Amino acid sequence: MFREWFVPIIKNGINDPRNLKPQINLHILKKLISYKVAKTPLAIMLEPACRCNLNCPLCTTPHKYMTRKQGIMNFETYQKIVNDVKDFALVFYYNFAGEPFLNPHLLEMINEAAKHKIFSVVDTNATLLTNKRIKEILDSSLNVLVVNIDHIKKKPFEEFRLGANFNRTIQGIKKLCDLKKKEKRGFPLIIAEVIVSRENEDNLQRIYDFAKYKIGVDKIWFKPICFPLHSKGFYEDHDIHELVEKYLPVKSPITRYTYNGEYIEMKNPKENCDWERKSLILWDGRVAACCFDYDGQYIFGNINDTSFLDIWNSQKYRYYREKLIKFKKLELCKNCSIL
Repeated sequence: MFREWFVPIIKNGINDPRNLKPQINLHILKKLISYKVAKTPLAIMLEPACRCNLNCPLCTTPHKYMTRKQGIMNFETYQKIVNDVKDFALVFYYNFAGEPFLNPHLLEMINEAAKHKIFSVVDTNATLLTNKRIKEILDSSLNVLVVNIDHIKKKPFEEFRLGANFNRTIQGIKKLCDLKKKEKRGFPLIIAEVIVSRENEDNLQRIYDFAKYKIGVDKIWFKPICFPLHSKGFYEDHDIHELVEKYLPVKSPITRYTYNGEYIEMKNPKENCDWERKSLILWDGRVAACCFDYDGQYIFGNINDTSFLDIWNSQKYRYYREKLIKFKKLELCKNCSIL
């Protein structure tokens, strides 16, 4: 996911007149060198909020079954993270098991990261885009805002994004796009992410046209649907055949899975995992394994107690990254749906 967003972030950053400064390019070069030589991570996923205002039926971090404590990252923890990683981190991805805009300090966090030339990506369900927040987003240093638009009709939209209001959500995204164009802003890039399912696979072109020309987003990405089968509670509560019959595409090639009538299998799974070179920091400062470790099963330290580099370079974390995570040998890797 980081590779998908990295190129447009850098490209737009270079093209935006506000960013044509030699020192910015020098900062990027230094961080790339650190990545290659010192093997420090370029991309870090942060969890601003382990909490959500929706109850989506296929959420990959199902709070109903989560065993770890939920909460909101405080600014002190975040400031410690920034201070620890500012010399080598290039991209912060503000999302994991929750809606990032539930954190009241989110945009303040993004502005703080920007002081150290750290690019920012926020993935939101877009239900909290009030007029005030839209203005604050455009006045912030946010680089990429990913908004979820899976359907263009009220009923399927609200069933897939359970708890969302279709008209209010779409209106908020359109207001943001309109004001961005009116004020001739370069950032944030506004990207519509469409999860491809059996319910919308016949309407992908219509969704594309709707998002691009009626709402006015900058780019549209189609994402294969993911079943949260790594969650024991979800797996036990759902019939796999029913999930497949309702959600798994039968026509679109944009899919993660094949189904043999009994089992779901990954379609062209990766042999190695790139989380060997990335890091996930939970809302309470704990450093976890990867974007599938929604319960925090594998913890390598807490940023509030130890510096990030001490955690990153610890014998335990290095062993897990280089010997287990890279080669997908953890227990949670068995149900990982990352292609």
